[in-house]
Amino acid sequence: MKILAIRGKNLASLEGEFEIDFASDPLKSAGIFAITGSTGAGKSTILDALCLSLFDDTPRTNNAGENIQIKDVQDNTINQKDSRNILRRGTIEGYAEVDFLALSGDKYRSRWMVRRARGRADGALQKTEVRLENLSTGVEEQGTKTEILSKIVELIGLSFDQFTRAVLLAQGDFATFLKAKQSDKAELLEKLTGTEIYSKISSQIYQRTKEAEQALNLLNERIKDVRLLTDEELETLIQEKIILDKELLPLKSHSSDIDKKLAWIKLDEQIRQEVLQAENELNKVHSLIDEAKPRYEYISKIDLSQEIRDTYIELSNKQKHLVLQKSNLFEREKEQAVISDQLKQAEQNLTTSKIALDEHEQKYTLAKPDIAKAKELDIRIQSGKEKEIEAQKEFATQSELKKQSEQYIQAFQKDLKTGEQILNTLNEWFEKHDSYKEIVPRIDLIVNLLNDAQISQSQSVKAANSLETNLSILKTRKEKLEKSEKEYERLNGLLPSEILALRLKLEDNMPCPVCGSVHHPIQNADSESEGNLQEKELEQAKKLLSEAITADKEQVEAIQKEITQLETLIKNYRSQYDEAVSKLEGFLQHIPDWKMKLDTLQSELSEIANQWNQSKERLDKGTKYIESTTLKLESENKNLATIVEEFNRREELFKKATSLQEELIKERNQLLEGKSVEKVETLFETLQKQFSLNYEELRKQKDKLESDNAQIGGFISQIKGEINTESEQVLSLQESVQDWLNHNDYQITSEILNDLMAKSREWITQEKTFLSDLKNQELALNATLKERSSRQIKHGEEENKPEEGQNKEILNLQLSEIENKSVAINKRLTEIEVAFAAHNTGKERIKAFEKELNEKSALCENWKKLNVLLGSADGGKFKAIAQGYTLDILLVYANKHLEELSKRYKLQRIPDTLALQVVDNDMLGEIRTVHSLSGGESFLISLSLALGLSSLSSNRMKIESLFIDEGFGSLDIDTLSIAMDALENLQTQGRKIGVISHVAEMTERITTRVQVIKSANGRSKINVVG
Repeated sequence: MKILAIRGKNLASLEGEFEIDFASDPLKSAGIFAITGSTGAGKSTILDALCLSLFDDTPRTNNAGENIQIKDVQDNTINQKDSRNILRRGTIEGYAEVDFLALSGDKYRSRWMVRRARGRADGALQKTEVRLENLSTGVEEQGTKTEILSKIVELIGLSFDQFTRAVLLAQGDFATFLKAKQSDKAELLEKLTGTEIYSKISSQIYQRTKEAEQALNLLNERIKDVRLLTDEELETLIQEKIILDKELLPLKSHSSDIDKKLAWIKLDEQIRQEVLQAENELNKVHSLIDEAKPRYEYISKIDLSQEIRDTYIELSNKQKHLVLQKSNLFEREKEQAVISDQLKQAEQNLTTSKIALDEHEQKYTLAKPDIAKAKELDIRIQSGKEKEIEAQKEFATQSELKKQSEQYIQAFQKDLKTGEQILNTLNEWFEKHDSYKEIVPRIDLIVNLLNDAQISQSQSVKAANSLETNLSILKTRKEKLEKSEKEYERLNGLLPSEILALRLKLEDNMPCPVCGSVHHPIQNADSESEGNLQEKELEQAKKLLSEAITADKEQVEAIQKEITQLETLIKNYRSQYDEAVSKLEGFLQHIPDWKMKLDTLQSELSEIANQWNQSKERLDKGTKYIESTTLKLESENKNLATIVEEFNRREELFKKATSLQEELIKERNQLLEGKSVEKVETLFETLQKQFSLNYEELRKQKDKLESDNAQIGGFISQIKGEINTESEQVLSLQESVQDWLNHNDYQITSEILNDLMAKSREWITQEKTFLSDLKNQELALNATLKERSSRQIKHGEEENKPEEGQNKEILNLQLSEIENKSVAINKRLTEIEVAFAAHNTGKERIKAFEKELNEKSALCENWKKLNVLLGSADGGKFKAIAQGYTLDILLVYANKHLEELSKRYKLQRIPDTLALQVVDNDMLGEIRTVHSLSGGESFLISLSLALGLSSLSSNRMKIESLFIDEGFGSLDIDTLSIAMDALENLQTQGRKIGVISHVAEMTERITTRVQVIKSANGRSKINVVG
């Protein structure tokens, strides 16, 4: 996998578009290049762009701990872990783009994009987009963002975590790992290698074991709760059930007979009630028919009156219409009188309108000469007004320019004064601290040397203390050895009798002069064997003493070897201390008693260096600012002179234009009473139109009134004729109705006829229906009463009829006694069935539990075994084991890279720990602690570990692009040289190495550089040189 180009737009401090092309010179032919720039310029943003375009994520946002919302624009917020935070403030869109060579050999381009809503800088952030194009085929990959990101991982063979370990070297983290506490090493190694899964597995094993134990215990408790019947209990219940079933049969038969008799009694009561109900309903209908006799007679009269109904209705309609016609005639005659008066008034108004129209036309003709002259003056005034406005604008513009220029000059003069005061203050500060001018540029080196001196001094003191302790032990061991050797010589000259004498001198709880033991079992030996023992004891004592002398000699040799090593270490530490102090002497000779305050000097120098750099930056900025402000002031003075000259000329032109305009306006005001021509002409034309329209309207009104008067006269004549005709028809119809009244059989008068005729057809239909329904109900109830009486007689003859003396109360009492006995028997039978069912269910449950118990027992046992080996609540057990294996594998890769960088060193893991030690091949394989490494040696070790992690993370595929973003600022010149040699050795292996640093010596040695140049307002730009 190889990075071919990195591009971007509006990312953090990198404003606008930028491009870093590794496929074109000078970067193409450079094996190693530097990314340089001041702090905060945007060097690491280049790596952010690389990660964004491939993974929609960056190491910096990914490492953000908490999900905290921060303010964006307006009232919007954004999570601090959101990759969109990289969009530069005040911009509306941005992108990150990378060209890369995939594992397949094809070239691809991946672009990450973000924008704000509505194309506005205060718009809400939109969702990010990712696009992927195959540059070899020109085809763009399709799919969702998630699918495209997965495709990229497939193409480069690395996930985000693997990429950050394989391409962005973590040598700084390994530098921390080397000297971390034992308790912190597993956590650091887990983070570096991405092997967090082992902690989770350990915790899961522990949790699964607990769950398996709980499940097994719960199952055992459930099995204990299952209860079965004994064989005796089961047989007893079976016999009891047989007896109860026999007792229940006669009770059921007797209960059935009683139920039938009770049903007969219930039905008999029901039939009697129904007969009584039918009789009551029939009597009620007879009463209603008697009450309705007058209504029957009224209906008969209505039926008789139907023969005169049409004549009566026609008479009524004619009479109503005649009344309406007479009313209409009255209204029309009144309307005719009103129209006659309106017609007279219209004739007068028409004459008056004609006179007014003629007078207006005469006035308009007389005013036309003044209107023509006023038009001419208006044109001249308008032209003069435009010239006056233009002159006024030019004059105002020059006035504003003059005012602004004067303000600029005052501001520049004030700024110059303030800037000179600041520069004077800063220069005084630099004069006061002149002795530090050679220290500040080398502050990282000096701090590192101070740190080396302190460490060397501290380690030297520790080694000296150990040496002193070992010397004391050596002296004691030598004295003991000397005594043992003298004792051995003395024993060689002893006879058995002397040994016996020595034995007699032995005392309990006192040391033996030969072997030193406080227990003396030889004193209890039998006297008969003393002769034989004396010679054996002498040989045994010599043997023990010889072994003790050999052990003491070995201890003395070991201590002497350790003393030699400590003396070498002390010599090395003192040499390192002297070397560091010697180098510091050249920098710190102007600081009095600096050697006496090494502990505090580091922080003091760092503080002064920070103040120096800040003051230097302010001084540079202030000097540039004064220079630029002085140039601006000179330029503005020249500009003001030009503006004043133009200001005077424009003022004179404005005065002339104003004077001419005033004369024309005065002349124009004397015409048409100062009114506008358009307004006067509009007024005349409007009045002309109004007079003409008024005359025409009045003429039309007069014509319409004449037409309306003639029309209404015709209506009046027509209505009078219709009234005469209808009056004759009404008289004829009245005679016919009266004749019918005189000859009817019911003696119906005109008043009764009016009442009969007032009834609607709906009312008549409803009344007839009601009276007919009464008759029908009478017939139906007579039939119902007859049927129910017959049914009552037939029911009395049925065989289920109770015997004499058996009534409902007696039968219910008998039935209740039977039911009580049956309920008791059924209840007991149910209890027996429940017992049988519970027994069978229990047998099935136990059978099922046996299989489950075996499975859960086996599962629990397996989890327990696994938990003993790997499980722990906090995940620490398996993590420690796994990290040990991981570290061993990592060291294999790291030692391969370390051999390529420097054949002098080899890394080893201290057994049963995660700590490392270094084998120094130039010192005959001497084992060294990592705490004794110099800065350059630590860098080589950390770099080899980082490269080893890169190889481990990339699954042995070749990574041709590497970036290092840390670790160079604290190296001295010699160590930096070692680091550069190591990096140059790497690039000879076919890798392109990008080093992010602001260390001058390093960037000077690397000719090809990507410069991130910082400018005002937090902006930066990128320039590639080489």
